[in-house]
Amino acid sequence: MIPETTVLPKLWTIPDAIRNRLGRDAGPQRAMLEEDHLLLILHQIPEPDEHTRKAALFWRSPSGEWRSNLGGAGLNPLQELLKAYDERLTRLETAENKAATATEYHSVLEQLAPVVRSSRGLHRALQQARDLVKGEHSLINFRDQAAAAERNAELLMQDAQFGLNFTVAKQAESQAATAKQMAVTAHRLNILAAVFLPLTALASVFGMEIHSSLRDTPLNFWVICALGTLTGVLLGGLLARKG
Repeated sequence: MIPETTVLPKLWTIPDAIRNRLGRDAGPQRAMLEEDHLLLILHQIPEPDEHTRKAALFWRSPSGEWRSNLGGAGLNPLQELLKAYDERLTRLETAENKAATATEYHSVLEQLAPVVRSSRGLHRALQQARDLVKGEHSLINFRDQAAAAERNAELLMQDAQFGLNFTVAKQAESQAATAKQMAVTAHRLNILAAVFLPLTALASVFGMEIHSSLRDTPLNFWVICALGTLTGVLLGGLLARKG
């Protein structure tokens, strides 16, 4: 029984043994061989946040003729698909080299993640096709190109992750150094406040209009200043020792 809706083009004369194994969506990337008909189900290069994969289908008839739902003659569409992966990885590598902030590295990783997953499936499907049809030598080159794309994508993913981790660690180190400097500055201000607080308090008290038995003489003035200064130094030293 042929499914009412299928991802395959209606004009393709593919055996029902293959058609019956397909649904409306492409599903995972894979290769099928029935009655000398080879069907390659691949994915077009994915975009970030794209949850539905677009099918890239390649059919090899028993006579060796290739067709694709992407248009074009022979195996040219498959070559163009692999070229699109290489171009996307080159563009992402350029973005990764220019990245300097955590946000920029995250943007690269967000775009790269679906490409890494898709390149793995691409390599696996082409290896499967090569094992099914050993007489099709062109599949060897395509498989090797897919393996190179998968390898480059994984290396780029590692570089981007290392860059992100280093950037985050560097920012944390900078923030810790800034916090330490602020703490040292605040401590120094506390010491200064402790030194001058007694003098300020004494100046406020004796600056008021009050009647006191203490005579207003230069000697008394310097005695009070000395007492305030000594008290401030003692408080500042005590605060410094605790800090």
